[in-house]
Amino acid sequence: MQQKMEFARVPSTCSSLAFGLLLLVSLGCCEEAVESTLQPGAGMCEPIHLSFCQGLPYNHTVMPNVLGHVDQEAAGTEVDVFSPLVLLGCSPELQPFLCSVYAPECVNGSAKPVCRATCESARLGCGRLMGKLELSWPKELDCASFSYEACEYGLTASDIQRKLVELGHTVGDQVLSLQTARILMSLKDEEKSGKLNTNDFQELQSYVSGVKTEFLDYGKAGGGVVSEHQMKAVLRARDLRLNELNFRLLWDRYSAAAHVSYDDFVAIVARLESLKERFRAHRMTNLPCGCMMASFSLDDFIRDTLL
Repeated sequence: MQQKMEFARVPSTCSSLAFGLLLLVSLGCCEEAVESTLQPGAGMCEPIHLSFCQGLPYNHTVMPNVLGHVDQEAAGTEVDVFSPLVLLGCSPELQPFLCSVYAPECVNGSAKPVCRATCESARLGCGRLMGKLELSWPKELDCASFSYEACEYGLTASDIQRKLVELGHTVGDQVLSLQTARILMSLKDEEKSGKLNTNDFQELQSYVSGVKTEFLDYGKAGGGVVSEHQMKAVLRARDLRLNELNFRLLWDRYSAAAHVSYDDFVAIVARLESLKERFRAHRMTNLPCGCMMASFSLDDFIRDTLL
């Protein structure tokens, strides 16, 4: 038997909402539910007629889906219960994710697999709102059951900045700016395409998590900011050694009131590591002096310092 979803109508506390707010009060399988043996997408491509899944980059789906719905009518009955969350705008990824599950894109007669990163972004984006409503993320939509390999889109700097915030890479009310997201992207955008694929974004997430941990470790005593002395210690630990003049130029650019914030901290570390990698890419070898030098064209130099 297929799972049943129930909603209860409650009075809205927001006068600006023209619709009655519906709250999800239960989502579970029937007592005698059985696991579906249907393989997703073993059928013919058909136009999407679900109102919930209109306006997507694709307009054809295939049944059955990964939840075992054999037709769009059955899938639509269940996915429609998420409409209040979509209308409230808790995550821009929620509708695309749900449609990739309930009405997957049809590619040559097969269902396109569900992207795990999209699921995680939707869940984290809506987690706070669902928590206030005392709701849990449906176990049938467990993100661990989907794969990163299914994610094929490219992320721009704006996408990266938004996703890093949605995924919790913040410190209190301090968030990473778009400019810092551009610097971070330059670390992984080896092809200089202006976009990151999903695997590169996962690596970038791990990198940001590490830098955030450093900031939290050093920033505890400073009340959420890092001092000049602490910043120097961070750079030494990362083998990003600057002479006093260059450090002073960097510090004067990013610091305020003798400290740097989380966003500026990440920007400093990421920019220096990006420049270091680009220096290595242009490094000259077999020099008689044994010194470290690099050869840049003017265009290369301008591009590498602007990124």
